[in-house]
Amino acid sequence: MKSMKKLAALLLALVMALTLAACGGGKGSSKTNPVVGKYIGETVLSFGEWVPMDEVYDLGDNYIELKEDGTGCFMLDGDPTTIAWKLDKDGALTLDRDGSICNCTLEDGLITVNDYFGFDLQLTFRKSTAGGSSGSGTAELSLDDFASVYGGDWHGMAGLSDATGDLEALNDTAHEILARLVFDGNGGCQVWLAMYLEGENDFNFANTYARVVPDDDTGLELRGEFMGGEMQDGILSVDETGALYVSCEVDSDLVDGSISLLANLRHLDDENWTDDDFMPLPADAVAYYRGKTFMEIANTYEIDTGLIPDDGSGSTAAIPDGGDNSGLPENYPFERTTSNGEGEYGKSNPDATGRADLPTMQKVRQELWDMSSAKSSKLTYDDIKAMLGGEDGIPHTGMDERSWNSEKHAYGWYNGEGDYYVLYFVPRDGDEFYTAATFSSSVRGDS
Repeated sequence: MKSMKKLAALLLALVMALTLAACGGGKGSSKTNPVVGKYIGETVLSFGEWVPMDEVYDLGDNYIELKEDGTGCFMLDGDPTTIAWKLDKDGALTLDRDGSICNCTLEDGLITVNDYFGFDLQLTFRKSTAGGSSGSGTAELSLDDFASVYGGDWHGMAGLSDATGDLEALNDTAHEILARLVFDGNGGCQVWLAMYLEGENDFNFANTYARVVPDDDTGLELRGEFMGGEMQDGILSVDETGALYVSCEVDSDLVDGSISLLANLRHLDDENWTDDDFMPLPADAVAYYRGKTFMEIANTYEIDTGLIPDDGSGSTAAIPDGGDNSGLPENYPFERTTSNGEGEYGKSNPDATGRADLPTMQKVRQELWDMSSAKSSKLTYDDIKAMLGGEDGIPHTGMDERSWNSEKHAYGWYNGEGDYYVLYFVPRDGDEFYTAATFSSSVRGDS
């Protein structure tokens, strides 16, 4: 029964997360109006039974904040929305979200929500006392606290929903997601986020950063680009189990479409993955990744790992190394495979070294960049192989077998010192023709 309650709550929270607007600022608590303040989530009416709110909504903080100027914030499951509030003499409290009304009562420091903006949902919130707890019962966090809780390397799963237009094919799909958060000690945070998208780098995260608000324990404000658009309502929050949640939505600037994301990540050394996580990393994937470094995982993603911020550990150098496949990740057991090349056109070679020196990779990248697309699209795998010195590329482990056999092929060339050049080919007319590439920043000439 508890699992059913939690699933229903999570689905409702996901729907709400796509419609709520981030809370605005306010003037703080009033010294004259006793109803102003923060009311902490207490119970939820579920299947005729009042149950503790944190048993149902445990993805983030739950509270209602009433501010002196008549505005406020309604936070449910870590998703904030700005409200206007009005209290009648009979205790009837009205919360207005852009014309959508939530009817409540306020009596003896307890807000009872009778309907949640049209949803048949009943909740209670108890007023927080001075010096008491806030949010989900956690104390306010300092800058050092935020760095301790949020900093580090994370890995998990992301779900995409409400996809429209050209992004509709991604609707209700799940993907691996990787994150590194590095704090500067002054309230700023570098955030590197990457989602496994089979080489669609233009649709991955870019220019991400987070802003820390020390007197607000609801999480970090996430900013940056995703799916070719500016992220809206981007939030990073860590729950009581240590899971990091990422939520945002965008209207793409690259294509005609919009999409929403909700992701669940854990630290690489976290042993607490369970089926209750939303959404869980599959058990075989958890076992496979156990003990692997951040960079070992990052290098299976088709994205420039040269953009990963330095966390002081020195773990930002790309792999693989060596003249054989030993530097590449082993075969991934969950929807990704190294059995590439079994299709009609694959140039898979078990003795491939994928070796090329950095000056040659730089030279070829520049030559392809300077070519017109009409000319470069006529280059075959063998043409590219000759340009890079004649060594066969290693079939890239980041492609699933279905994509390899029907849509696109990818091969990697490496110099054994952390520099890499991965090129993509489209199977056509019995051959493979160049279409795109990803590479380390050194190949681009940034270092």
